[in-house]
Amino acid sequence: MITVGNFVRALALSACVAITVRPVVVYAQAQDQLIQRAIDLENAGKWRDAVTAWRAVISAGQPGQGVLGLERVFSQLAQDDSVLVALDTLVRQRPTDRMLRGSQLRVLRAVARDKDARDAFNDWVRLQPHDPTPYREFAGQLLMDGRAALADTILQEATRSLGSTKELRIEVAQLRAGLGLWSEAAVAWREALANEGYLEQAAQYSLQPAPTEKRDSIRAILRVTPAPISVRKTLGLLEMGWGQPREAWRSFATLAPADSAFDTWSDFASDAERATAWGPARDALAAMLAARPSGPLATRAATAALNAGEPTAALAFIATGGALLPPAAARTQLLPLELKALSQLGRARDVEARLAANAPQLDPAVVKSYARVVAWAWIRNGQIDKARAALTQATLDDEDEVTAWIALFDGDLVKARAGLRHPAEVTPDVVNAMALLGRTKSDSSRAIGAAFMALARNDSTQAAQRFERAADEVVDAAPLLLALAARIHVARRGDGQAIPLWQRIVQQYATAPEAAESDLEWARALRRKGDAAGAVDRLEHLILTYPQSALVPQARRELDIARTGATA
Repeated sequence: MITVGNFVRALALSACVAITVRPVVVYAQAQDQLIQRAIDLENAGKWRDAVTAWRAVISAGQPGQGVLGLERVFSQLAQDDSVLVALDTLVRQRPTDRMLRGSQLRVLRAVARDKDARDAFNDWVRLQPHDPTPYREFAGQLLMDGRAALADTILQEATRSLGSTKELRIEVAQLRAGLGLWSEAAVAWREALANEGYLEQAAQYSLQPAPTEKRDSIRAILRVTPAPISVRKTLGLLEMGWGQPREAWRSFATLAPADSAFDTWSDFASDAERATAWGPARDALAAMLAARPSGPLATRAATAALNAGEPTAALAFIATGGALLPPAAARTQLLPLELKALSQLGRARDVEARLAANAPQLDPAVVKSYARVVAWAWIRNGQIDKARAALTQATLDDEDEVTAWIALFDGDLVKARAGLRHPAEVTPDVVNAMALLGRTKSDSSRAIGAAFMALARNDSTQAAQRFERAADEVVDAAPLLLALAARIHVARRGDGQAIPLWQRIVQQYATAPEAAESDLEWARALRRKGDAAGAVDRLEHLILTYPQSALVPQARRELDIARTGATA
C-alpha cells in the first residue's frame, strides 16, 4: 500500500537521481558535439580552425581523441612536431595512457627523433614494468615502418622483461614474416589464431608475400591436425591469393556448416567465379546447396559445372533447381542451361524434346534462338546433315557461325575463316580454330576438319591423333597442330605421349611460337614424374634460347621450384 510518506520519499529520490544523472548526460553530449565539430572542420580542410576545435576537445576531458585529431591536422600542415607541445603536458598528467603514449612515439619517429622515441618508450616501460602494452605498441609501430630489425630488438627485450612473448603473439608473427622467416612466422600465426580467431585477414596479409619456394613449409605448418577453424580459413585465403583456388577449396571444405562455414563458402564461391575457377566454384556452390537448398544456388552451381566442362553434373544441379523454383522461373533460369548441357553431351533428341515441351510457353523468337544449340547437339552426335537442317530456323548470325564450323569440319578453311571472324562466344575451341586458320594459308584440309570434328564429339583420343597427322599435311601450321595434340594428351594425363611432340617442336621448329611453350610444358611433365634434373635442363634451355619470351618469368619460378625440390 502506497502511503503519503512513501510517495514523498520516492519523489525525493527521483529528484536526486535526476540531479545526479542529468549533468553527466549533458556533459557527454557536449563532448560528442565538440568532437563532431572538430571532425567536420577537419573534413572541410579548415586546418587552423580544426586545431582550435581539437584543443577544445582536450580541454573538455577527451585528451586521447583530441591528440589523435591534432596528429592528423598537424600532419596535413607539415607541422608534426607541434603536437609534442600538447603531448608533453598530457603525458605528465596521464603517464600510462596508451593513446597518449602511442601518439608520442609516432610523432617522435615522424620527426626523426629516434633517440627521444626510445627514451619515451623506456620511460613507459619503467612505469609499467610487467605490462606488454609498451612493447606491443612500439614494436607494432616499427613493423608498420618496415623496421623489422629494431622491432626484433624490442621483442627480445620483452622476452627478458616479461619472461615470454605469449602476450605479443601477433607482433612476433608479423616480425618473423617481415624478416623473411616464413616457417617461424607460420608457427607464430598458428599460435595467435588458436587464441584469437578473428585474425585470419591479418595472418593472410602477413604470409601472402612468401616466395613460391617457401609456401609448402607454410602449408605444412597450417595443415597440422587438429587445425582450428581460423587456421583452416587462413590457409584457404592464402591459397586463393597464391592463385590456387582448388587448394583453397580443400581447406574451406573441411569446415562444417556449424562452424559458420556457409558465409566462408559463399565468399569463396564468388571469388572463384570472378577468377573463372569454375571447378572449385562448383564444389563450393554444391556444398552451399546441400546446406541451404535454393533455386538461385542450384542455377549458379549448374552454370559453374557447365563452364567447368561438366554437363552431366550441371544436369544434376538443374534437376535440383527445378524442384525448388516455380515453373516460370525454371524456364527462364534453368531451361537455357539444360539445353546447353544436353547439347554438349550430344543428346540432340533430348534437346529437341525439351524445347518442344516448353515451346508453348516461350516466345517464338526465343525458340528460334535455340536453333544454334540444337545444331551443335547434332554436330556432337556426328550427324552434320541434321545440324544443317536445324540451322534453317536460326538467326543469320548464328547460321553464319555454325555454318562456318560445319565448313571447318568438312575441311573448307576459306569458308571457315570468313564465318569465324566474329564469334558469339570465345571458347578454347574457338581460340584454337582461329589461331590455326590464321597460321595456315591452305584453303582446305580434310585432316584438320576431321581433328576438329573429333574434338567437337569429345573424342579426345581421335582428336590428338588427327591433329598430329594433320601436321604432316599442313606444314605452315605444323608446330601449332603438334602443340594442340600435346595439350590434349596432357589433359588426359598422357605426358608420355605429349613429350615426343614437344621434343619434335623444339628440335624441328625452334623459331616457332610454340617452341618456348613446349620447353616449359616438357619441363613440367618431367618434374611431375620426378625427373628434377631433366626439368632443370629444359627450363635453362628455355631461358637461354628464348630470353624475350613472355614465358621466361614463369620458367624462372619453375626453375627455382625444380632446384629446391618444392611443389608448386
